[in-house]
Amino acid sequence: AGLVPDATAVHNLDIHTRVLIKLDQSTSSYYAWKTYFNLVFREYHLLEHVDGTVDGDLMVDDPDWAAIEASLIRWFYLTVSPDIFHTVVSEDDDACAVWTKINNLFTDNKLQRLVFLQQEFFGCHQDDSSIDDYCMRLKRLADELRDIGAKVSDELMLSTLTAGLNEDFGNVASNLSLLPNPTFQSVAAYLRLEERRMKKMRARAVHTALAAGTSRGATPQQPSAPFPPQS
Repeated sequence: AGLVPDATAVHNLDIHTRVLIKLDQSTSSYYAWKTYFNLVFREYHLLEHVDGTVDGDLMVDDPDWAAIEASLIRWFYLTVSPDIFHTVVSEDDDACAVWTKINNLFTDNKLQRLVFLQQEFFGCHQDDSSIDDYCMRLKRLADELRDIGAKVSDELMLSTLTAGLNEDFGNVASNLSLLPNPTFQSVAAYLRLEERRMKKMRARAVHTALAAGTSRGATPQQPSAPFPPQS
């Protein structure tokens, strides 16, 4: 009995507090969007509404089932971009059909998506971004590749991460081979610490330069122009 979904709790749930992003085909948001929803499905015992194991036609006379279906469909439509909404919206779909349509937008045409995502992944460079932003971009692309069946190994993540570091991390990258049993997460943590250290060194260099200028005393004033000769 504890596994039966509570229709009232589902209806009253503010989905935006559980699914913290809006799904958009132009951004790398699919993996996070799907993960958030899968957590909600597990927490509120809703998997049977979206996994196709229950024939919705047999449940049309169950008011709680119908109420939950309406809530789920509303959640899906509220958490996708207008373009996705207009692509999948249909008056007669149940929650499983809507969920399947949205997911298919990101998992169909696998070969085309594989080529596109691999180009993005292997062409990813840090440039002027922080280590956190750079690692997050790589992780999102790896997650999207995994969704279409192209798992990215930790070794490949590491080699792509180090190859794309900017010139500020040139010396740091050469030291990564000295780390015992390096993983993507441990190397990312190491690079964050190095980033903080380099920022402190730059700040200290500026402070030292300013202090050196001050210790020399004020800049000598130029002699004033002589008074004009008295007539």
